[in-house]
Amino acid sequence: MMTYEQAMQEIQKFSKSGAPLQNLDRIRRLLNSLDNPQKDLKFIHIAGTNGKGSVAEYLTDILQAAGFRTGTFTSPYIREYADRIRINSRNIPEDAISRLCETVLNCHPDPDCSQFEITLAIGLLYFREQHTDFVILETGIGGLLDATNIIEKPLVSILTSVSRDHMQILGDTIPEIAAHKAGIIKESCPVVISPHNKAEKLFRQTAAKKHCEVFTPDESLCDKKETGLEGCRFGYRNAVYQTKMGGMHQIDNALTALETIQVLRQNYDYHIPENAVKKAIAKTVVPARIQIVQTNPLVILDGGHNADGIGVLTDLLSESGIASWIGICGMTNTKDANAAAFQLSLILSKVLCVDGFSGNALPKEQLRNAFVKQHAMASVTELEKALPYAIRWAKGSHGGVVICGSLYLASWYLHQNEVTSPGV
Repeated sequence: MMTYEQAMQEIQKFSKSGAPLQNLDRIRRLLNSLDNPQKDLKFIHIAGTNGKGSVAEYLTDILQAAGFRTGTFTSPYIREYADRIRINSRNIPEDAISRLCETVLNCHPDPDCSQFEITLAIGLLYFREQHTDFVILETGIGGLLDATNIIEKPLVSILTSVSRDHMQILGDTIPEIAAHKAGIIKESCPVVISPHNKAEKLFRQTAAKKHCEVFTPDESLCDKKETGLEGCRFGYRNAVYQTKMGGMHQIDNALTALETIQVLRQNYDYHIPENAVKKAIAKTVVPARIQIVQTNPLVILDGGHNADGIGVLTDLLSESGIASWIGICGMTNTKDANAAAFQLSLILSKVLCVDGFSGNALPKEQLRNAFVKQHAMASVTELEKALPYAIRWAKGSHGGVVICGSLYLASWYLHQNEVTSPGV
């Protein structure tokens, strides 16, 4: 059997995106050669621009707390490759990756396959052999032509907020992007739509054409909203919930998860106790989602990289009570650096621009120029030197540090143990 290192080398021989797709025939052929593991599994399928990772974690923790063996497939990884495939919050073991990678490769996948497709095949095989009760399945990009859309009859399709991201693939407008996300809606399968969703009308129209029952949280039943960097508190349907993750958007994400649980109870008669729901929501954390990693001075790690994600971050920072923030900012060359600089310059007193955390990182000089155009105090620095400098600056000015701009940058810091463990 190949080693884990050999498996990683084999997976990396495939390109990150694979050849352009017109249909799902490529993943269909691969899974057919593996005896279609997806047909033996029960899925909750999630698509959206922002929020789908948090909704996935809320559902994972709730179903696990209720006693169900729960698989979770997410993208991209944060700390290491294995955290994309988990059962009951435990990463797939390295020996399972090696063994199942060899199984997949022995079926001679199309050389045009992407790393994502190979990883999905490994994940589905693992979930089947481990007899999961549910699989929380997060799309990669889009939905319609996403490899995860090979599944036929999800228990629920969830559509979280939509904003402008991956426009080179999905289109330039919200309706174009939403049309791809709506591709996960399947004939006669329940659909949950997150609150305040810009694409709700299009999603409802698509669901109606496919004879789907649509559920969305009832805002009139949600009250007592309190939010901050360290969590949220809100009432819904005569119950009170506490989240560990901060930001008003986390109330929307939690409500989306709660509505999904109601669908599982009412439409499929699953027993999911309310005490399990409350306990799970109160403990759920997602690495690099406005994550407090140090308190003296306050250091926050966030992977938001599009306009809505960065907007949520800046809103929270402005309401934090901390007057001065220094940002360590890095972005990939596929994101809109000018738009990000415009938003972040409204809240950051000083910006350290970095690169080197990813193969497609935007050169730090270009990122600095984007901030300078916004009259921000910005400079370039080496990635390894940024955090020690920022901490000294924050202590001297009684301010805070925020590491932001890219999930890949957040992943680099977590992997280097530059910051503490998730949720600490």
